[in-house]
Amino acid sequence: MRKNIIVFGIFAAALLAGCVDDVNIENYGETRKLVLYCRLCPQMDSTYILLSHSQLIYGQDNTDSPNITDGTVELSADGSHWVRATYDSLRQRYLITREEFPVVEGGTYHIRASYPGFEDVSSTCTVPLSHDVGFRFDTVATDGDLHWGEPYYWPHKDVYAEWRDVAGEENAYAIGHRYLLPIHVMYDDGEDTFYEWRFDLDWLTDDNTDCLYISDKGRDGQVIRILHDVDLYNEYEGEGWKDDEEGQRYLFFLDRNCYKYEMTLPNDDFGMLTFLFLEPEHTYTNIKNGFGLFGAFSMLEIP
Repeated sequence: MRKNIIVFGIFAAALLAGCVDDVNIENYGETRKLVLYCRLCPQMDSTYILLSHSQLIYGQDNTDSPNITDGTVELSADGSHWVRATYDSLRQRYLITREEFPVVEGGTYHIRASYPGFEDVSSTCTVPLSHDVGFRFDTVATDGDLHWGEPYYWPHKDVYAEWRDVAGEENAYAIGHRYLLPIHVMYDDGEDTFYEWRFDLDWLTDDNTDCLYISDKGRDGQVIRILHDVDLYNEYEGEGWKDDEEGQRYLFFLDRNCYKYEMTLPNDDFGMLTFLFLEPEHTYTNIKNGFGLFGAFSMLEIP
């Protein structure tokens, strides 16, 4: 084993030495771009938008905050008539209420943003439709079944989430609940508190793989049955699965932009040595001339 480690160390050192080359950082060609982030949802009472700029990896001007508070951020339902978002200093993001800019399922929307010294950015997305997919939780009493390849030889209960995928559509799903989170803001002369909706998604197990998001790839129109929860520490007593403490749950329908963005968020490979041999993974973006995300999702209350 020690010999293998030494050989690997020599190989890694040689690999790194072979990759060394002189680079003129001053002429590396880095350009700061606007970063725009927004998710539309018809069931929410407001649309929040974040605008910032990218940071240079090799530059010397990274002392300023990337958050932009006085830019121009606008939404449109037809690409011709635009509604400007107002920056909310309390929430530190741009805001458009549902009364100012209603969002409906199936609608296609446009966004654009500008700020002096940067190239204008824009994007388009379509809000997915929510469907009555016959969603249900199925609680199963079991003993000795497999979880992550290991048998569990004691009485417990498994909870499965089950629904039928909508045929002919490219669908992505998540399950979770939303709650009002108090945000406390401190000032020199006092404190202020406001509430905003936050989402917690449930971990699911799909083919022995833990995940937060489910795609219908390879199962279009089929019944999707996903392991939702495993109670491994309390004996099953015949009661139905309950979740009163965490409030109302929802089935989320994600558009392809949100799904691809979530599935390409970089994973931390450091400490595993794999980063020496992998190409960098780029986070998905659909922002023209910039970075970020303009996506949409719909929510269906789970009965």
